[in-house]
Amino acid sequence: MELAAERGVNRKLVIALVLMTVALVSIVYYSTHREITDPRVIIAKTVDASEVVDSYRFELITAITMPEGEVVMLSGSGCVDYRAQKMRTAMTMMDRSVEMILINDTAYVRESLGAWRREDVTDRSIWASGYDQLAQQRSILTNASNVTMRADDEGWIMEIVPNRTDLIAQMNGAGLALSGDEELNDFGITYRIERGTFYITDIENRIELLLNIQGLLTPIELNSTIRLYDYNEALVIEAPVGL
Repeated sequence: MELAAERGVNRKLVIALVLMTVALVSIVYYSTHREITDPRVIIAKTVDASEVVDSYRFELITAITMPEGEVVMLSGSGCVDYRAQKMRTAMTMMDRSVEMILINDTAYVRESLGAWRREDVTDRSIWASGYDQLAQQRSILTNASNVTMRADDEGWIMEIVPNRTDLIAQMNGAGLALSGDEELNDFGITYRIERGTFYITDIENRIELLLNIQGLLTPIELNSTIRLYDYNEALVIEAPVGL
């Protein structure tokens, strides 16, 4: 009788331990796989992820739509290597092109495939300027308001309303010179953030404004698209031959 009772107790103990183990596994799985629904959590993780990126490539295009039609104002591409403190960009603005290679505090610049010239940029905050697309996004995301977010299989799509100063800085970096006096009717930025890495993969800027053109208030729509990719890939950025 005592042996049978002991076996019964042992069986109940084993069952209890199994149930506890299943419950713990379920809790751990839920904690690591549950969907993040708070936009501020996504923003914090995205900013943190961007701060430890070693390198990336980008492409951008900016178009302006007026009553007369759409015009591509700027297009280009580039890459950034934070570890080596190197950057390369190539931009086309209407009928003019500009290439820049930045190595530490020395910039090599040429326009419209002309001769390269060398410049010392020690006193310029070029790494904090619009050339570094990823650095610019950290400020915008940190100061974002009116954030909405939805998820899909690839990650999160986040729509924010940036403050006016950050918006103007973003568009100026995308090739449009805004003074800050324009009458903005509507504006916003949409981010696509990759699941798992929390890397920004796509950015879309949208501005609707009234611009004074020759004394007439003209409705204008500006759209800028930036694609970020090849995170942490090895890059080869060298000074022009002979310089």
